[in-house]
Amino acid sequence: MSIEQTIPDPVVLWTSSAFVEEVRAWVEAQLRPRGSRLTDEWEQPHTRVWSSTIRFETTDGRVWFKINASGTAQEPALLALLGELRPGLAPDVVAYDEARAWSLIRDGGPMLRSRADPDALWDYWERLLPRYAEAQLALAEHRHRLLTTGVPDRSPTQLPVEYCRLVAELAAQPTEDGGLTDDEASALEQLLPVYDHRCAELAASPVADTLQHDDLHSNNVCWPGDLDDLSSVRIIDWGDASVGHPFGTMLATLNSIAFHARVLNDDARIDDPRVLRVRDAYLEPFGGLGSRQELLRWVALARSTGCLTRALAWESALRDAPAAVVTELEYPVRGWFLELLEPWADMGASTESLE
Repeated sequence: MSIEQTIPDPVVLWTSSAFVEEVRAWVEAQLRPRGSRLTDEWEQPHTRVWSSTIRFETTDGRVWFKINASGTAQEPALLALLGELRPGLAPDVVAYDEARAWSLIRDGGPMLRSRADPDALWDYWERLLPRYAEAQLALAEHRHRLLTTGVPDRSPTQLPVEYCRLVAELAAQPTEDGGLTDDEASALEQLLPVYDHRCAELAASPVADTLQHDDLHSNNVCWPGDLDDLSSVRIIDWGDASVGHPFGTMLATLNSIAFHARVLNDDARIDDPRVLRVRDAYLEPFGGLGSRQELLRWVALARSTGCLTRALAWESALRDAPAAVVTELEYPVRGWFLELLEPWADMGASTESLE
């Protein structure tokens, strides 16, 4: 029997009646001291190999249980720390079990994507992202505490180390298992000095390493109030988060906004003025750290080097995944790593491409 065949599927466990009953008992125990109890209504709408959630209705409102697989097991402790350091940024934590990577959070309301069509969300993003940026600036002072939760270090100084490791590991894997061809491995090896230089430039910038979500899109934002009410807005799903250059956020976020608004160019460039206004809104709190040209340069560099960050996030998320699941997802670790060879990633390091 192959190694791949012996890997248990977390989804099978997490959807079993025995697991659901165990979770229900734990949730009831957490709610009881708070004067709340479960009703009979529940649903398990999200189950992936990296996490699963169960929605429970209670006499005191809706709550969500979440379990993280080993690659994202740091999320419950991170949520608890964010509740201490930056209340109101992430979901409100009712309880968590760090050893089992379980968390129980209060419902944050409807997701941003459900509020309106992507073309009607520009104002929402222009209000949300400066608040998120301000939180990043404040959290930079707590870098060590963030890392103690298990959040990975994907800073510009660490990324070249991960780059070399990933090239070697993927080059040793068969291509049918997500590995690199000889030509791909050679191209990535030749790109390493350029990648090192880009990371060194980011590391030398006055923008301090901090927490960056790395998967901030409209389905990871809960927005229950009106446009001008940010007090109840919550950013959810921090399993991909890392400590690194904050502008790394601009890869997944801008790509997602542009994609859903149907303004992402065929060559993956982003030049729609509405998307660029969203980027500029995010950059406003960082304005005292550099000129506009410098900020745009660092965004471009962070988007380019962030291809590796996304590859590493997928590597962590799929740590417990059976081979069939990785195949079905079309080997996203390799896919994101190879994005570094695409023209957009080179253009992404050019300030002019983001004007």
